[in-house]
Amino acid sequence: MALIKIEEKYEYLKDVLLSLLLTGIAFIINAGISIRGLYMDDLLMWSTRRGTGFFKYVFPHEMRKFRPVYWAVTWIYQGIIKNNLEFIVPINILIGAGIAIVIYFFVKRLASSKITAFLLASMFLVSRFSYYDIGQYLGLMEAMAIIFAFAICICLYIYINGQTNRYFYYACVFYFLDCFTHERFVVLFPMLLFAIIVKKGNRIINAIIATAIFIFTNYIRFVALNSFIPEGTGNSKVSETFKLSRFFASIKTEILYLLGINTGPTHLNGIDFRNIHIAVKILIIIGIAAFIIFICKSVYSILMKSERIEFAWIKNILLFLGFIIGSVVSSAVTIRVEMRWLYAPFLFLLLLVAYIYGVDKKITIRKFKNKKIGTSLSRIFHVSLASATLVIIWGFCMLAGDIYYRSYYDKIYLFEGQNRANSLADETYHKYDEDLSNKRIYIIKNDFKLSDFDALEFFRAYDADIREDIVTFIDNYRDIGIVGEDMIVLCEDKKNNEYVNVTDFLRSIKVENIYGHYEDGWTDEEAKFNVMSGENGQIHFEIMYPGELTGNESVEIDVCGDKETLDLVSNITYYEIDTTPNTVIPIYMKSNFYMPDAKEQRGDKKLSFILNIKIE
Repeated sequence: MALIKIEEKYEYLKDVLLSLLLTGIAFIINAGISIRGLYMDDLLMWSTRRGTGFFKYVFPHEMRKFRPVYWAVTWIYQGIIKNNLEFIVPINILIGAGIAIVIYFFVKRLASSKITAFLLASMFLVSRFSYYDIGQYLGLMEAMAIIFAFAICICLYIYINGQTNRYFYYACVFYFLDCFTHERFVVLFPMLLFAIIVKKGNRIINAIIATAIFIFTNYIRFVALNSFIPEGTGNSKVSETFKLSRFFASIKTEILYLLGINTGPTHLNGIDFRNIHIAVKILIIIGIAAFIIFICKSVYSILMKSERIEFAWIKNILLFLGFIIGSVVSSAVTIRVEMRWLYAPFLFLLLLVAYIYGVDKKITIRKFKNKKIGTSLSRIFHVSLASATLVIIWGFCMLAGDIYYRSYYDKIYLFEGQNRANSLADETYHKYDEDLSNKRIYIIKNDFKLSDFDALEFFRAYDADIREDIVTFIDNYRDIGIVGEDMIVLCEDKKNNEYVNVTDFLRSIKVENIYGHYEDGWTDEEAKFNVMSGENGQIHFEIMYPGELTGNESVEIDVCGDKETLDLVSNITYYEIDTTPNTVIPIYMKSNFYMPDAKEQRGDKKLSFILNIKIE
């Protein structure tokens, strides 16, 4: 008994260590993802909570989609993290790691193998489909929907393989919650009916309960939205956009995604399979081949090598297949396929592989119990060596492919916008010690098309009381005059897809040369430049001529169209302009002399004098 307890503790310790390792993998693989500023749907979702009570937030009067379960959770969640946006990604990672740990323990039960369980749980974490769950505030919604769908699957598996009727009721509760977390999971209702059909006992009562929940769910949705048909993505309506040809094309796209082949627009997946590195392409093809061979080999073992085909095998395989098909179909009815929708079917695919692997393992163990297998690695390790090898090859190739695909996340439209939002936060809120209450932010050009609403709500996510005129869009830095201490000026770096803070740079610039005037003060016979006037609107010129004057030297000065001729009476001559404060003043100068002994010529004209400018 003591040895058994020690062995149990050792196995428990291994489970704990592997769970910690999965958590470590989750943080390492997502190390490059962060949210420092909110963007698009995240920003809109965040803004709707401000000044809204719990019940009004969860049950709004006007809405396109009805997700009260998620809205209830996010209302509480947002209230907890407040303006600490940098916590969003770590929390999302921990949620993903938690799901992976549950996958590990469930798969260990299905496959009777810790190694297989750890491999498949790692595949879930590393999957490129996780980008939205990790990299967006709304990723919590996707994660919740997956958790509830996973819970339905586990409960139905336990129900159809045991005598406990309450697990069917648990599945019904999770189904109800899932439908009001994300509407696409309403399609899982047939799996409740499937469980009733394949499990003896209480069929009539359970069918009534399941049907009642389905009708009640859709009735609530109809009352809330005045429609049974869910809204599509991108403000589209499934009732208006659905086409059978597009539906089957989307199914094809999703199957290819699950196999490891990116297809469709690159702004949705980062890079197309046709454009990836040849070595990665070969690995993915090898992985697909290993997966197909594994499925064929397992089916052959079930049909030909087992003494009898157990009904439990068939019903459980159909259970996992049903969840895969249901979640794939639910994602194919709208106008496009986004990778995040494949995360749920990918999870159920992993469960299907685990179960088939476990069945194949049972068949193998029975064979060497009946001495049909001699001394071999399969007998030594109590596993079908061929199946284990194929699953490992498939897992390795999928992991390598997903890691490669992840390196192109920045090409996905979602991350392009998120990177801009992060840079906007870095150059404003985080750069100025998180205090923007006395700042005015100017954005030059606005080629990134940041709306007035988004600009205001972006900073309200940090400070709900921020003033409404916090952001002003300008066409040119000249529009704002002198850059004061209370001003932040940003320009857009379209090449690197980020905002650049040019505040200090503009403060240091007093003179903008058009031609003929240089940083060291030397000025040609003819020069044109802009001067930024100061708070008093006074510009002081010091004209120095380091040569010998003849008495005929003069400089024509044109300030905003007002011309005046200045005669040089000494080697240092002063000139002053009174003009509009904090304004860009265009100035043109033309002299009738030059430095005869100058050793260089920088422009079309010869060097004439040294000009120093002082601004007040």
